[in-house]
Amino acid sequence: MTSTSNTIASQYLCARCGDTNQRRRVRWPEGFVCRRCYQRATRCRGVCPCCALPNRLLPGLDTRGKPICTDCAGIDDPRLTCTRCGDQDEPHRRGLCARCCLTDDLTDLFTAPDADEITPELQPLLEALTTQENPRSAMIWLRNPDVLDLLTGITTRRYPITHATFADHTSPRIGRHLRDLFVRCGILPAYDRNLDRFTSWIDTKLATTDIRQARDTIAGFANWNHLRKLRTRAERAPLPEGAILSAKQEITVAIDFVNWLHNRSLELGSATQADIDTWIATGPTTRSSAMMFVRWCTRHQHMTPDLIFPHRTSRRTPVSSDTDRYTQLVDTLQRPDTPIWVQAAAVLLLVCAQPVTRIAALPLDVIATADDGQVMINFNADPLSIPASLAAPITALTRRRPHMNTASNHTSPWLFPGRSPGQHLNPQTMMKQLRNNGIDLIGARNSAMRELLRTIPPAIVANQFGFNPGTTERHALTIGTAWSAYPTLHENSEP
Repeated sequence: MTSTSNTIASQYLCARCGDTNQRRRVRWPEGFVCRRCYQRATRCRGVCPCCALPNRLLPGLDTRGKPICTDCAGIDDPRLTCTRCGDQDEPHRRGLCARCCLTDDLTDLFTAPDADEITPELQPLLEALTTQENPRSAMIWLRNPDVLDLLTGITTRRYPITHATFADHTSPRIGRHLRDLFVRCGILPAYDRNLDRFTSWIDTKLATTDIRQARDTIAGFANWNHLRKLRTRAERAPLPEGAILSAKQEITVAIDFVNWLHNRSLELGSATQADIDTWIATGPTTRSSAMMFVRWCTRHQHMTPDLIFPHRTSRRTPVSSDTDRYTQLVDTLQRPDTPIWVQAAAVLLLVCAQPVTRIAALPLDVIATADDGQVMINFNADPLSIPASLAAPITALTRRRPHMNTASNHTSPWLFPGRSPGQHLNPQTMMKQLRNNGIDLIGARNSAMRELLRTIPPAIVANQFGFNPGTTERHALTIGTAWSAYPTLHENSEP
C-alpha cells in the first residue's frame, strides 16, 4: 500500500515546486506541472530571451530557469491559444482567453434588455476596459455589487450619466472611482476633483462634528469664505492639494475655537482680546490657524470689530545638514526593498529641492533622457540636467510606472500615476512613504535649496527650478548669499 502511494505521489511531483499534493494540471516536456505553477507560468508575458520575439506568453523555462515561449520550450498545448482571437494566454473559460471573456461580459452588461447593441455612451468605457494590460483585474472588479449597480443602472437608463449620479451614490469610494473613469474616457466632462471632495468634506464635517455654539457662523465661514473662494479659484486652474488642506485646517481650528470659548462659558460675540491672547498662548501653534476665522467674524459683525489676532511668524526654519541629507539619499537609493518610485521622488526632493506636491504632479512629458543617461527635467522655463548616476531611478520609473495595468491609467500622463483614473499619486501618500524611508521632508528640502543657492544665483535658481523668487532670496539672505551679490544680473533683470 505504501509503495502504491509513493508511486502515485511521484507521478504528481511538480517539476517546478516539488509539491505532490496538487494533482490537477498538465504535463509539459519538463514533466508534471501543478496547478499553482501552471497558473503562474501562463500569466507571464514579455520578450522571449531565446527567439527575441516581443509580447509572447512565456510559460516554459530554459536551462537557466528563465521564462521562454511555447515554441522555444517545445510546449504543444492548444488550450493556451484562444479559439477566437488566436492570442496565447491562460485559458479562462470555453477555450477563450480572459480578454475575450471580458469583452463578452462587458458587452452583455452594457447592452440594455430591449436593445440589440451596447449603450452608445458606454462604448469608450468598453474599449478602455478591454484594452487594459491585465483584463483579469477588470473581471474581479466587475464582481463588486456597487460597480454592477452603477453600470447596470446607467445601461438601463435608471441612472443618468451625470456627475451627481456618482457623487450621490451610496458607495462614495466606488462612485468616485467610476466618475473619474467616465471623465478619463470622455463620457463625462472634466471636474475639479479636489473641489468636489472638499465640498463633500464640508457637508460631512458640519453634520458629524460636535459644534457647541455658533454653528451657523461656522457654516457661513466654511461655505461663504472658503468654498466660494475655492470655486472661483478652480475656474482659473485646478486646485492644488495644499489649498484644500489649508482650508480644512482653518475650519477645523475654528470649530475648536468656538468650543474652547463654550467650555469657558463664553459666547463667540462676547469674546475679548484677552480671550484671543489666552487661546494663542495656551495651546499648540496650530491655534494660529483661527486667525482667518476671527478676522472673518469681525468683518461680518459676529465678533467685536476692534479685535486683533496677531500674525504668527515661524521661530525657526528647519534645515538638515548636508551630511544628513546625503545619508538619507544614499540609504534610500541603496535599500533593496525601496520601490523605484520612492527612490525617484527622493532624488527630486533631496537633490532638486522640489516640494512633494509638485513632485507628485509632475507630467511625464517634462522629462527626457539623453544618450549618455542624463535626465533633462523642465520644472519651469529652462531644462535642468541630472547626472545619470543620480537619475537612474527616474529613468527606470519612466519605463515602468506603477498603477498602469488597469483601464484607469494605462495612458496616464503623470510620472507618478495614482490609483484613481486620470489622477496622479496623492501627495500625502508620497509624503508618508518618504517619511517611512527616514527622509526629513522640510529640513532636507531646505538643505537642498541652500546648497543650490551656494553655487547658483537666487534668480537663476528660482527660474530654473520653478521656485518663488522671494523664497530663494530669503534663503540666500539667511546663508549670506544675497541678490545684491550679483549686481550684473540685478541690473539686467526685468522689473
